[in-house]
Amino acid sequence: MNLNTVNWENAYEQSSNFKSRSPTKWAFVKEFLNKDFYEELYKTFPKFDDTWSLEDSYDKLSYRKIWKADQEKNVITRYDSRYSESWNKFMSFAWSEEFIKNLVKLTGVGVTNLRHFCFMCTTKDGFQSPHIHNVSDKTLIVFLYFSKNWEEGDPGGTYLADGRDESKILFEPYDLDNTALFVLDGPEAAHGVRKITKNVERR
Repeated sequence: MNLNTVNWENAYEQSSNFKSRSPTKWAFVKEFLNKDFYEELYKTFPKFDDTWSLEDSYDKLSYRKIWKADQEKNVITRYDSRYSESWNKFMSFAWSEEFIKNLVKLTGVGVTNLRHFCFMCTTKDGFQSPHIHNVSDKTLIVFLYFSKNWEEGDPGGTYLADGRDESKILFEPYDLDNTALFVLDGPEAAHGVRKITKNVERR
């Protein structure tokens, strides 16, 4: 796939911010994908229906669909007929050497491959309490947003927090239309989702 699929120049503008922030390294990129390709992905984003898996527990309420994966939910880098041609093209690019190389250039993090991928949908009353994965300092968490007409101040975008405390939000995105949030995993990488109060879908 053509590298113009991603607006890397937009992403590189946030590189110094990512590398200099502490204690959590992160960057928020607008217009991350080529506009026309983004619209293809948006139109063919999996329809929210009863095939989505519900995650309902004391600390979260949301829905997920995973890409073809093994028993440990590691991505199998093959075509998945459940999803559109556009999404298969995107995934083929996302696990390519070119994509990984550009992520390393952007963040300085020594990532080597795409390990996990899932579609997420959070609807009214959905939330996720602030939590920390802390898998490794070479794990990069990437959120791609596909939600148009999100209103300023509305909950739903994944926020970054100072510890497991929702009252200490450091950053929360409201532009969820073709944007991306990059977060370096680690002991300070707390993130969550405030409870959605409107009848909307955060994709």
